[in-house]
Amino acid sequence: MNKRKESKIKVSLTNLGCPKNEVDGESMASLLCAKGYQMTEEKERADVLILNTCGFIDSAKEESIDEIFNLISMKNKDEKKKIIVSGCLAQRYPEELWKNIPEIDGLLGIGDIFEINKLCSSILEGKRLCLVSSPEKNNGRRTIKRKVQNRPYAYIKIADGCDNHCSYCAIPSIRGKFRSKRTEGILKEARQLVDYGVKEINLVAQDTTLYGTDIYGEKKLPQLLYLLSEIPKLRWIRLLYTHPAHFSDELIEQVASNPKVCKYVDLPLQHICDEILTQMNRRVKRRDVEQLIFKLRERIPGLTLRTSLIVGFPGEKKKHFEELVEFVEETRFDKLGAFPYSREEETPAYNFKSQPSSKLKHRRLDQLMLAQQKIVFEENKSKIGKTFTVLIEAKSKERNGYFLGRSQAEAPEVDGVILVKGNNLKIGEFVKVRIVDYCGYDLVAKVV
Repeated sequence: MNKRKESKIKVSLTNLGCPKNEVDGESMASLLCAKGYQMTEEKERADVLILNTCGFIDSAKEESIDEIFNLISMKNKDEKKKIIVSGCLAQRYPEELWKNIPEIDGLLGIGDIFEINKLCSSILEGKRLCLVSSPEKNNGRRTIKRKVQNRPYAYIKIADGCDNHCSYCAIPSIRGKFRSKRTEGILKEARQLVDYGVKEINLVAQDTTLYGTDIYGEKKLPQLLYLLSEIPKLRWIRLLYTHPAHFSDELIEQVASNPKVCKYVDLPLQHICDEILTQMNRRVKRRDVEQLIFKLRERIPGLTLRTSLIVGFPGEKKKHFEELVEFVEETRFDKLGAFPYSREEETPAYNFKSQPSSKLKHRRLDQLMLAQQKIVFEENKSKIGKTFTVLIEAKSKERNGYFLGRSQAEAPEVDGVILVKGNNLKIGEFVKVRIVDYCGYDLVAKVV
């Protein structure tokens, strides 16, 4: 192994993309540590550089490729370094990466993450190895201790893959069929995370609302939320990546009544015009969406509602876009993310007529986000003087004497934060704060 003892070998692992990818990265890090490798955040000191990539849309692919070449630049300065590329890009384009970027020493597919130690051993012996098989090789049901980051929140991937087959989405071809984890494995994982000091668990999947349908024959998310809430030291459970076509009354009741479940729903809608929703294969109509939103807000007091939207979908005419903007202005989502449509090969929408120009897509994106920005700033201003319970998660690097926190109304990494003034606050503690100001999408607060 290049005359180096395995226990001395340093590995850097960088995760790109979504929280689901992050969970895979933490699983790989745990396996590496158990084998005796030493994880480091300093790439310059690492013997093995692992890049866990995203390959979902154009911008994600570009970011992944750019980072691969950044690692190659480091390898050119130190030829002993080895490069492993894993994640969605490796799963989606293994032949292209292997053939066109010979500096890559190892490729690891989504279904092969439990082979990470085998891959490391091989490349350190001077071999070049590609381990990319079916994504469904990893059925999502193997539970291992994860090497989580030093922070009070974590993600649990309750399922992998997707059977919804939205016309614009490449996830089914990348990550395979929908595969739920067994409940007992999720509970074991959650208890381990809580033992590490995690106070907030965020549930993720391509469609969390379908959890359990493949292995139990029915939707089991409400029961899962209840069982998770029984874990004594777990304070918050947050539900992300729901689907408007699969929300049940039982799930709404569990979110509303369970004190540990955050009054926060992430409900990606993608569009609101019936014609576009049909072309997207979203399986809902505008009327269904509006009825669901009304029901959510009526039954869940204090609900924070987040959505994500796509602009510039093939065939989106001016009237369709104007309908979308009007809907956003009328609905007043608490949080909203929007993206320009990305034309992805191996998806039905790739061959749709009336593909919009990049200029048009970005112009519409700017217009939509300006409409949402006005709403957010108004809402933030209305929160001045109100009190919230906040989870302290880090010291602010930009403001001396301030800490970064979040209430139930802010999901980690995608929403704004609450800047809390204080000197003796501890990471992972819950404090009551009063909002005194806002700065763009972030709130400013003092401890009560």
